[in-house]
Amino acid sequence: MQPQSKRLERMTLAPHARRALVLGLAIFAADVAGYLLFVYGAVTSEVLAIKIMFSVLAGACVALLAIVGHDAAHHSFLPTKLLNEIVGTLAFLPALHPYSLWEHHHNKVHHRYTAQIGLDNAFSPMTVEQYREASPLQRGYYRFMRSLAGQPFFYLADVWWPDMFAPFGRQAPKLTRGNWIDLLIVYAFAPIATVGFAAMSFTAAAGGETAATALADAAIFGVLMPFLVWNAFISFVTIVQHTGPDVRWIMPTGQPTTVEQAMAGTMHIKFPNLVDWAMHRVMQHQAHHVHMGVPLYHLKAAQDDTGKASNFQNTQVWTPAYHWRLTRDCKLYDVRRNRWAGFDAARVEQSRIDQDLAA
Repeated sequence: MQPQSKRLERMTLAPHARRALVLGLAIFAADVAGYLLFVYGAVTSEVLAIKIMFSVLAGACVALLAIVGHDAAHHSFLPTKLLNEIVGTLAFLPALHPYSLWEHHHNKVHHRYTAQIGLDNAFSPMTVEQYREASPLQRGYYRFMRSLAGQPFFYLADVWWPDMFAPFGRQAPKLTRGNWIDLLIVYAFAPIATVGFAAMSFTAAAGGETAATALADAAIFGVLMPFLVWNAFISFVTIVQHTGPDVRWIMPTGQPTTVEQAMAGTMHIKFPNLVDWAMHRVMQHQAHHVHMGVPLYHLKAAQDDTGKASNFQNTQVWTPAYHWRLTRDCKLYDVRRNRWAGFDAARVEQSRIDQDLAA
C-alpha cells in the first residue's frame, strides 16, 4: 500500500521558491561555456575516439542547458519573466526546442495532467484494453518503445518530432505567432551553428581540410551527435521519473492532477550526490511536481522536505537491476486493478471476453 502525502501541499515548499539572479546567470554561463568548449574539441580533434568523446560531453551540456531552459519556462530560474524568456529561449536552442512549445506541452499538459493515461506525454502506458484493441503495427511499435532498445528513442520519436519540431499534425494545437517565431529561431539555429562550428574546424586545421570536410565534421560531431545524446538523456530521465513498479497512473479525470495523484505518479530517483549535482538536480522530481516554482539550485532541500512530508513515498536508488525490473514489469497498465501488467495480460483479458461471449 502506498504511503499517503496528505500533509504535503504546494505551500509546504514555498520557502524554497527563491530565485537568484547571479547564481542563475552563473549556472547558465558555465553550461554555455562547457557546451562551446566540448563542441570545439569535437570539431577540431583529428582523432575519431576523441571527437566522439567531446561530442558526447557536448551532448551532456545540451541536456544541462535544457534543464536550465526547463526552469526558465516555469519562470523559476531567474527573478523576472523577461530574463527567464530570454535565457530559456537561448538555453533550448542546442536541443532544437522552441521555448513556447515546450512551455505549452510541459507546463500546460505534463504538469496539469501528470500520470493521466493518454494525456501526459511522460512515457504514458497503454492500458490492457487499449493494447488489446490496437493494430499489430501499433502493438509492435509500442512493444519496441517499452524495450531497453527502444527507450532511448522514445523522446525523439514521440515528443520532439511531433510536438516540438514539426507540430503540424491534426492533434497539434493551433500555432500562435509566438510559436511560429520560436520555431523559425530553432530552424535557423541548426544551419547557423553548423556553419559556425565548421568555421572553428576549418580555422583550427589551418588549411589541412576542405570546407566540405569541415561542414561534415560540424554537422555530425558538433550538432547531430550532441542532439542525439540529449534525446537519449531526456528519454531516460522521463522514463525513470514516471515509470516504475510503484508508480500509479490514472485514466483522464477531466481535472488537473492533484498533489496526491502527482506524488503517486512520480518517482524520486536517487543517484550519488556528485552525479545528482552534475545533472542539475533533475532527479529531485517529486518536489518539482509539488511546486514548479522551486529552481534547480534549491531542489535538493525542497525534495528533502517533500520526502519527510510524504514518508519518502516512491523513493528509489537507481541501479541497472532496478531499470531492468521497471522495463520488465511496466509494460501495460491495468486500470481496474491499479497496477502494472505484462503483455500477457492482454491475452488473458481477450480469453476472458471470448469465454463470456461463448457462455
